[in-house]
Amino acid sequence: MRRSISGARTIGRSVTRRSDGATNTRGLRYILLIGAVWLVPLHAVAQIWVPTDIGVLGSANNSTAFAANDDGTVVGTYTTPAGNIHGFVWSGGTGWTDVGTLGGATVYPRAINRVGQVAGHGTLTTGLYHAFRWTAGGGMVDLGTLGGAESYAFGINSSGQIVGYSHTSAGALHAFLWTPGSGMLDLGTLGGDRSAAFGVNDSGQVVGQSYLGSGRYHAFLWSGATGMIDLGTLGGNYSEAHSVNKHGQVVGFSYLAGDVNYRAFRWTPGTPGTMSDLGTLGGSVSAAYGINDLGDTAGYSYLTGDTNWHAFSRKTGGPMVDLGTLGGTNSYAYGINNAGQIVGDSYTPTFATHAVTWSGPWKDLVGNFGSSYGIWALRQTEWIQIHTLSPKAIVSGDFDGNGLDDLAIDFSPNSGVWLWMNHLNWVPLHYLSPTTMAVADFDHDGKSDLVLSFAGYGLWAWMNNTSWRFLHPLEASHLAVGDLDGGGFDDLIVDFPGYGLWVFSNNTTWQFLHPLSVTTMTTVDLDANGKADLVASFQIYGTYVFRNNTSWTFLHPFPARVIAGGQLDAGTQADLVIDFGPSYGIWIYRNSTSWLQLHYMSSTGLAVADYDGDGRDEVAIGLGWAGVWWYSLIAASPWTYVNTTPVSALVASGIH
Repeated sequence: MRRSISGARTIGRSVTRRSDGATNTRGLRYILLIGAVWLVPLHAVAQIWVPTDIGVLGSANNSTAFAANDDGTVVGTYTTPAGNIHGFVWSGGTGWTDVGTLGGATVYPRAINRVGQVAGHGTLTTGLYHAFRWTAGGGMVDLGTLGGAESYAFGINSSGQIVGYSHTSAGALHAFLWTPGSGMLDLGTLGGDRSAAFGVNDSGQVVGQSYLGSGRYHAFLWSGATGMIDLGTLGGNYSEAHSVNKHGQVVGFSYLAGDVNYRAFRWTPGTPGTMSDLGTLGGSVSAAYGINDLGDTAGYSYLTGDTNWHAFSRKTGGPMVDLGTLGGTNSYAYGINNAGQIVGDSYTPTFATHAVTWSGPWKDLVGNFGSSYGIWALRQTEWIQIHTLSPKAIVSGDFDGNGLDDLAIDFSPNSGVWLWMNHLNWVPLHYLSPTTMAVADFDHDGKSDLVLSFAGYGLWAWMNNTSWRFLHPLEASHLAVGDLDGGGFDDLIVDFPGYGLWVFSNNTTWQFLHPLSVTTMTTVDLDANGKADLVASFQIYGTYVFRNNTSWTFLHPFPARVIAGGQLDAGTQADLVIDFGPSYGIWIYRNSTSWLQLHYMSSTGLAVADYDGDGRDEVAIGLGWAGVWWYSLIAASPWTYVNTTPVSALVASGIH
């Protein structure tokens, strides 16, 4: 049987090339920055998703997350100790907020848009359900009905349009579209006496289900121009549509022929539109509840044996990926945002149900493509422009603690430092341009702290995205961050020109480390013992490692231009990727034992991270006129062409 989640009554690694074959690496026109991408499809590897237990509010027993907007704010329900269902809004930065009630004991927030408006339904003092809109400033507003007793809301778009269904004055159930200023619009049916709407995109396209008569319920797509369109089924008599993205792609579930088992589907617009079976995780049944603008889908499916349900993610053209649980037997996914975060709930080992978010395990690649193109980010298979200006420096961190990385960008002395928060909002941070920047979490609170060195003003930290903290009166030339002593707090390694290397340890004390300045440095745990090792390059002395916070060891006679670390293979030890400059190229120091030449050219940008979500890091490299490439140490075809445009800097970030 389908799981009831509404609180309302139901109504019944090969390389892919562009088709034009273009391989030009010079003189690229502006538009080709988007099109000129050769990628390893992410579905070609086994992805490892990361679940986050949101927990419960106060002494509540259970919780469920139904939706998240693009900045990671989540809405859902929790069960009070008295057994009532209440609604919440949650974010990693602000925590839990109870949305209140319409006077009754039960509230179901079901959707949230990008500005934080929430749609759902709750009971009045009479016990009847009414649809509502909630805002942080205005609280809960009753949306009324289509003339009947009850109404229920399930979706909201960026314009504040809300969809759901309501009793009419004649007692029928009809889908509605509520618009600020105009109220509820009856969307009619596909010929029967009832319909329901569950999702709406920013163009005002609405999806849901309508009764046709003779026991048949079909998914529909509605717009003001076309009215209600029957999307059909996968062979059975019943289908529901739950979500629609900006491209008009629709997901839901439909029964197969015989009306015994149902499957998640994706409907693609066309002439005619096409409904495709998305398969299962091995069992006989699945259902899709969310689709984002990249076409990624989320839902849940029976596992083999049809005993346990697991939440799934599915990318366009790929198989379902099991998202796992919080340690219990079952999990369910109900929504996915454009950052790739999936929300739902999961059983815990103690058989409680907790709201959960799953974050995509991959990192995004951010590149500075110079004054002609500005800053762009590769999110899985799609390039998006972040800004038209070419910056002086970019660093990445989760400054508001909501699970999504933000960017700190130095736009040079003319514009200063800005934060790009949750891939949506620009926030000015400081009018000065720093000499260098780094990201740390000094107090281990889950919010990244930004360290900046200002000429003439010394070293400062932007703490917890709220306040400035003075660290040192001297200006720094290089910064690195890592837990050198394994104490659980980030340590800051600082190169003070003329004074050598110092460590700001455990957010409390300064310790002298070395009298010389470096050309570059980074931290990585080379021996997998939980302590970060400092890898530093000295101009005429070569490259050294400060191991286990105790002693310096010699690594290589050449000084390095760039040093990065990551887990490139299946070993337990981290690997180093070092650019020794134009004369020697880029090399890998693998498992602290052997050297492997990666490329004879020196890089114009280098960033190591897990870009495909398989649990192993790849190397993103800018090779000047040859464009941007990925290198995988473990892939059969290690090199993948990412973009033909020359890049001056690359940064790995989980902006999604």
